[in-house]
Amino acid sequence: MSEFEATRNTSTIVVAIVVIAIIGVAGVSFLLMPGTGPTDPTDTTDPTSTGITLTILTRHDLSIQNVFNGAFLASDFAQDNNIVDLKWRAPANEFWDDLIADGTVDVCWGGGPTLFDQLMRDDFLEPLTSTKMQTVAARINDTLAGVDMKRNNTADELIWIAAAISTFGFTVNHAFLDTYSLPTPTTWDDLADPIWAKELPTIPTIAMGNAPDTTSNTRIYEIISQALGWEAGWVNMARMAGSSEIFGGSVETQNAAESGDVGVAMSIDFYGYLTQARNPDCEYIVPEGQSIVNGDPIAIPSTSTQKVLAEGFLDFVLSAEGQALWLDDDLRRMPVMREAFDQPGLGDVEDLYAAFNQTTSTVGIDFNDTLSLSMNRAFIKYFESVFTQSHAELVNCWMAIIDAYDEGRINLAEMDAYAAQMGAMISIVDPKTSLTEEFTIAYASAINNDMIYDSSYASTVQSRWAIAAKIQYQSVMASVNAETLAGYNNLEKSNNEIVGSLQAMLAIFFGTGGFAVIVLASPKFD
Repeated sequence: MSEFEATRNTSTIVVAIVVIAIIGVAGVSFLLMPGTGPTDPTDTTDPTSTGITLTILTRHDLSIQNVFNGAFLASDFAQDNNIVDLKWRAPANEFWDDLIADGTVDVCWGGGPTLFDQLMRDDFLEPLTSTKMQTVAARINDTLAGVDMKRNNTADELIWIAAAISTFGFTVNHAFLDTYSLPTPTTWDDLADPIWAKELPTIPTIAMGNAPDTTSNTRIYEIISQALGWEAGWVNMARMAGSSEIFGGSVETQNAAESGDVGVAMSIDFYGYLTQARNPDCEYIVPEGQSIVNGDPIAIPSTSTQKVLAEGFLDFVLSAEGQALWLDDDLRRMPVMREAFDQPGLGDVEDLYAAFNQTTSTVGIDFNDTLSLSMNRAFIKYFESVFTQSHAELVNCWMAIIDAYDEGRINLAEMDAYAAQMGAMISIVDPKTSLTEEFTIAYASAINNDMIYDSSYASTVQSRWAIAAKIQYQSVMASVNAETLAGYNNLEKSNNEIVGSLQAMLAIFFGTGGFAVIVLASPKFD
């Protein structure tokens, strides 16, 4: 089990003000997703006046909320304990600690191990040490495919349990690939190939999600950086991003492949399986030897005032009945319990059962969760700075490199060298130390807390990364063009030498008054 050092939450007043402002302006419509309570704004009926409400803080989308909402409220536990409503709060990760601190959240559910490890580190999660929780935990394997499905804190107390499992890969649209004569990729390396830039600038062929806006796509980028190595991984992602359109979330990213707007989209498995079911042209692919199996956690916040009832919700989600809900046609997600497939009334889930068996027998890369936790905020903000905020300059640079290669002005080794310069780690002057710092693993880890808790520092660092990235892309593009110009000048000089030699030879052959006229043209830049 990984161990994490507890630190005190010191979120800035700015973040708190943002949360208050959002609540004040948008009311419950932003943070509270509808349960079974009133949705008419003129209806002032309080659903809690005749029953109990549990509040779920989640990264799960509405489709998951809707399936589990009705099923839990219809359960014996909910009815026996007069639980009449679930309120779903689904803000960005950065607001979770403030909402938990308010004491109004009863369950934390979904968002990936790194988010829950951060909450554990900051003492926001309740140890699951009751007899009931130990019984529930016993239903779940400690590991699947070599990956922890449970996490203990430094006191060796159980803190979170995986409620579902996932793999990470990409969804391809074969119709798009056929239309543009593109190959079917099988690895992350394949997506760095120049062929994915062939339709630029009019048609990006890949869809990637902006890291701060999608935890699943962030996990993909972390996998790439660990599977390929830190520097090589970022170069690979730079080449991918150069051929991509970058979207604001995982749903939008997935929809681009499902609708046929791109040929490949970054995908968590359940989005991939849903897309396969909806569009027969699409296929979800797990990169060969370059993925992991993830356990997606559920936990109880330490500030909940209804912990016993929250335990009942966990008991339901981690029962065979609750696990079978993941197999719903609107979800098609992998449960953490095999027993889910034994439940009566299931539709045709043979493909999901085959995928479950394949997933649980897959051994992925040796992913370092502790490393991910140590730098997650710095990692996602760096991605946003150098790829999303600098995307136009990145695409132009990548196109210049590819054009030079396609036209034979540079060879393959030179193309790779320029691409490596394009994706090289950015260096900036740190606003606190005034030292020039490259974005290394050590630097990312060192500034991570400041990127979380010091909004002014984070904004300055991110701005400097974006500016430096744009300069780097423009510089590499200028180098490519300069070398090409030099190549043309050398070609012209060579042609002139050839002309002189031929004229001398012809003069000898035909006599000094030779009558042949030779014109050799060489290309020039205007």
